[in-house]
Amino acid sequence: MGIFCMPPSSIIPLHDHPGMTVLSKLLYGKLHVESYDWIDVNDQTEQIKARPAKLFKDCEMSRPQTTVLFPDRGGNIHTFRAITPCAVFDVLCPPYLPGVGRDCSYFKKSSLNKSPAPNSSEVVWLDELEGHQPPEGFSVTSGSYKGPIIR
Repeated sequence: MGIFCMPPSSIIPLHDHPGMTVLSKLLYGKLHVESYDWIDVNDQTEQIKARPAKLFKDCEMSRPQTTVLFPDRGGNIHTFRAITPCAVFDVLCPPYLPGVGRDCSYFKKSSLNKSPAPNSSEVVWLDELEGHQPPEGFSVTSGSYKGPIIR
């Protein structure tokens, strides 16, 4: 679980939650969501590292909206951009577990302009960034609760 407090214009870059279901609830503010689902392509060659993805959602969310991402559908590859100051509460199940395929990957839109389906304007090609590292300039600061523990 985590809460992402975002100042206006801040961005959580394009990333995924492989093998996980994620519930995201906007606690306050307004943000823009852009999300994609992978497209299965049987004839993809190994020389092409980019993968095609179909646009799932491109919209604004306002408090108290909730969105759910499933492991293989529902916009699991997504990015958030804060329009106003906002906070997003995320619940991930199961949690990240590097080494067994549940490690966050970050992506960028590729310059590759090959569509797996004719007349598909909602298809983009995504390149995975090296080593599960976020883009330069992006960091998440972890906070900790300093108050009393109530049992």
